[in-house]
Amino acid sequence: MNSVEKLKAEKDGLEVLHDLDRFAALDWTALPDPDVQRLKWVGLFLRDQTPGLFMQRLRITHGCLTSNQARAIADCASRVGGVIDLTTRQQIQLRNLDLKDVPWLFRRQHAVGLHSMQTGMDNVRNITGCPVSGLDENELLDTRTLARELTDQIVGNRRYTNLPRKFNLSITGCRENCAHAESNDLGLVPAYAPGSNGTCLGFNVFAGGALGGAQPRLATPLDLFVRPEEAVEIALLVLDIYRDHGPRESRHKTRLKVLLEAWGEERFREELERRAGRPLERAGHQEFMGDGVNDHLGVRPQKQPGLHYVGLCVPVGRMDARQLTEAARLAEVHGSGQLRLTVGQNILIVNVPERKLNALLAEQLLQELRPAPSPLMRGLVACVGNDYCSFSTIDTKGLALELVRDLERHLPTGPAPRIHISGCPRACGKHHVADIGLLGFQQREKGRAVPAAEIFTGGSLGAQPQIAQSTGQRIAWPELAEFAARTWREALNRKSPTAAAD
Repeated sequence: MNSVEKLKAEKDGLEVLHDLDRFAALDWTALPDPDVQRLKWVGLFLRDQTPGLFMQRLRITHGCLTSNQARAIADCASRVGGVIDLTTRQQIQLRNLDLKDVPWLFRRQHAVGLHSMQTGMDNVRNITGCPVSGLDENELLDTRTLARELTDQIVGNRRYTNLPRKFNLSITGCRENCAHAESNDLGLVPAYAPGSNGTCLGFNVFAGGALGGAQPRLATPLDLFVRPEEAVEIALLVLDIYRDHGPRESRHKTRLKVLLEAWGEERFREELERRAGRPLERAGHQEFMGDGVNDHLGVRPQKQPGLHYVGLCVPVGRMDARQLTEAARLAEVHGSGQLRLTVGQNILIVNVPERKLNALLAEQLLQELRPAPSPLMRGLVACVGNDYCSFSTIDTKGLALELVRDLERHLPTGPAPRIHISGCPRACGKHHVADIGLLGFQQREKGRAVPAAEIFTGGSLGAQPQIAQSTGQRIAWPELAEFAARTWREALNRKSPTAAAD
């Protein structure tokens, strides 16, 4: 057994819940390392960059948030320093928590239906979906209820607290694949299949996606069609198979993709049918995999007559408590008190009547979190960076903003690339699926360490997904904007000489 498997064999990770009040009375240095690791089962992560202080990762199923919940999160952030990060899994992370604050924070969050259970270690992470489910005038299925049902089946259930490794799951009913199914261990995307009364709308199933490590992999089809009423059952059976057969020897070779590559999709599907106790339908006619770049920013009409949602760009996903408090207020004053989070690290105010749009757009917060950012800013994603993550080698968020400012001088007009930045090979910035992906590192120049990046190009999701490939170029940050602009123009020229000229 590796050390994590030994830790899990000794005691289920959720047992740490019973110790939180006792831990809150201790100095953090008194915590045994096994318990520091178990705290990740309740969403608390000790960070080397901030000794003695924890990060909390809140579970925001499908990215749906109420104004009361947003205000509670802002209250919690105010108590611990004010830093709020939106993640690429539609979650929120809080920084600089002292253990003595945890009981109060948990009570404040539970009072509004929030928690951070099982958001770390070998658990099913936040279930993602289209951020405008139930609102999109072109959607095929509203998947919010299914995501909540799945979450209810998983959270607190010890059947799923000891997986071989983390498990990412998305379910969406939109036509544009904005939940990025291919990057997940399990992704359900809308499809049609023949039925007794014509055609039936449900999901095709993709499995085995994982972007971190030396061998990133996009999820591949299992040749399965799942009806909405079967979706929760089949997803849980996939988890059962992974729990029982997923490799556990090496922490670097434990994701579902490893089991799929060992077994093949056909054997995996056969085991799924055996556990289901019935033959499962083959994949339906799939035609709903858009290009995966709909950021939902700006003013957009909803399917509800007279209502709109307004997508606000949160630069590199970082907010403060004041901004989130104000977003909650605006959601109540101008909308229905609901907010949505996106995998692009942005936030939406929804259900805004047309008569209130001008007043909302005139609010000061929308001058900071712009609905119509520059083309480069709206395609920018960055992981947490080395100010809070010990794995990251560079300040991804600060350098990302610097890069965009420089690039806007080199690319003042025309199409702009989607740029994703990761500070380490774990790929939390999803650099493998961007037009230009940057993997940060430090290189020596004139005797000192300077931030630099390895360049990846050509990543995409959707109907024709592909992993970005390294160009072999490793560029120091001060020279990166000019190089990235040239790389982008060359890519455009290969696609369309006219577009490059523009």
